[in-house]
Amino acid sequence: MRKINLLVTTGDFSKYISPEFHYLLMEVAKLTNLTVWHESGDIKDILKKVEVQPDFIFINEFGESNSPKITGLSTLEIPFAVNLYDIHYHIKDRKEALHADNVKHIFVYYRDKFLEWYPEFAHMMKWLPKHINPAIFKDYKLEKEIDYLLMGAVHHRVYPIRHKVVQAMKDKPGFVYHEHPGYRNIDDDEENVFAGEKYAKEINRSKMFFTCNSRYEYVLTKYLEVPASRTLLLAPSSNELEDMGFVPGVHFVEINEDNFQEKAQYYLENESERYKISKQGYLMVHEHHTTKKRAKQFVELIQEIITNEQK
Repeated sequence: MRKINLLVTTGDFSKYISPEFHYLLMEVAKLTNLTVWHESGDIKDILKKVEVQPDFIFINEFGESNSPKITGLSTLEIPFAVNLYDIHYHIKDRKEALHADNVKHIFVYYRDKFLEWYPEFAHMMKWLPKHINPAIFKDYKLEKEIDYLLMGAVHHRVYPIRHKVVQAMKDKPGFVYHEHPGYRNIDDDEENVFAGEKYAKEINRSKMFFTCNSRYEYVLTKYLEVPASRTLLLAPSSNELEDMGFVPGVHFVEINEDNFQEKAQYYLENESERYKISKQGYLMVHEHHTTKKRAKQFVELIQEIITNEQK
């Protein structure tokens, strides 16, 4: 089967604090004839400028501020799909835009909330969860010098469990918290920012890592990054997470607002159990949730759409 000609419109996330889409495109480029477009404009004008006419067009972060605004989609004869990222933002406006642009295929990271908030678009959904770059998130075999680690945003309205953890454990010996550096591009010479390899190594230095799935119950990237770094993940569970292969007590430790301190103390004292679960989580994520694996799934979904639209 020949490689498909794929056009992706997207922001440039190569220096972004969370560059997983950039890593995805690097893998997709090995599987397709990929053209990446970073500028806003009418899709018909863009098609006149690209060297290779696409078999398929993918609009990343549809309606988001970090990616270009692409107009004229409703006039397209080439099959296309959009990706929705923060699906809780401006739901009414998003729905109107999806209808106006005659969107037929929607890629999402967060399955269950999309089905809850966008039920009329359920038949268009393509679920492609988050993923990790194993060249960055791996076992660096660093000494586990940190007992308990929490990194990232902790606003109480968005991340209630993270907020409670910080408030309850900020004075506890062995607990370390690093603030979120902001959703922005990170310069290579920024020394005091945990991003990329430095972020992954900090996770790898910890015995266990607290996070949560936010008030929206999203399976956020930290659910993958932590076990991929061979560190014990303490976080709430969900049906969506378990459908991704995460089994509580096998690949991570399930916590809630009431038991996180008790669970953390138990696994601090029981090193063999902590080691066993963190190893099982590490192996599972590296087998099923790498960027390479997700890129293959991404291209297969696109090929399926193209085949079905040709019938």
